Amino acid sequence: MTTVLRATTWLRVFLTDARHRAAEEADRGEIVEKVIIVAAAAAIAIAAMAAISLAVSGKIGSLEL
Repeated sequence: MTTVLRATTWLRVFLTDARHRAAEEADRGEIVEKVIIVAAAAAIAIAAMAAISLAVSGKIGSLEL
């Protein structure tokens, strides 16, 4: 779980920095910010799916038939 937490924290810092840079470079418009937000959301979703997969695999591995 710490890996997921680290990835989520890194993504938040990355997104904050990206928003700051996008605000400074307003000539490009809001497209850059939207792309970064979508990419960050996708990365968080992938990390969540990986965490769920690990949890399910652990539960299945501990079952005795």
